[in-house]
Amino acid sequence: MTPRTPITRCACRALLLVVLCGWAPAFCGNGSAQSDPTPLEFLKVWEWANRSVRGEAYLGKVITVRYEPYSSGVPDSYHPYLLELTDVLKTPLRAGYRLVLKGYTDTSGDKEKNLTISRKRAEDLKQTIVEKYYFEGERISVEAYGPAGPVASNETAEGRSLNRRVEIHVYGDVTEAVRFVKPEEAP
Repeated sequence: MTPRTPITRCACRALLLVVLCGWAPAFCGNGSAQSDPTPLEFLKVWEWANRSVRGEAYLGKVITVRYEPYSSGVPDSYHPYLLELTDVLKTPLRAGYRLVLKGYTDTSGDKEKNLTISRKRAEDLKQTIVEKYYFEGERISVEAYGPAGPVASNETAEGRSLNRRVEIHVYGDVTEAVRFVKPEEAP
């Protein structure tokens, strides 16, 4: 049996906290507005879980933006979450954090066109974050996967709608963010 690394234990603790707090559907378009954690609440859980990691850590998929078929504009319902996320990441405690935008599609249509639309969605989201929320573009990278990596079956309309998405992943060094948190105040 191989020993577990601190990162694995931390990630497991964070996942457990997310599930126990009822936050699993958050930012996936499934939960209600009252039960969804804010981006700050979500990040605090992952920061605390990774507090012993030195250097950059993966802090989770904080928001999943869903799209209509063949569209690439950011739906209006996601703007409050994007505003809060960018405001949180602009603070001095999180100045080194970065975003990775991962674009996906369903399997409808041509594979090359799907790859193109998944890239366009991620790039349009980046452009929105930079231009509307004044977030530094150098801190955002874009990846396109087309129909690869489905989260649901492409055999149903509901499944296809879940696969048309851009996931916002956060990476960063949590040292500053957890520096002033007292254990009794931890999420």
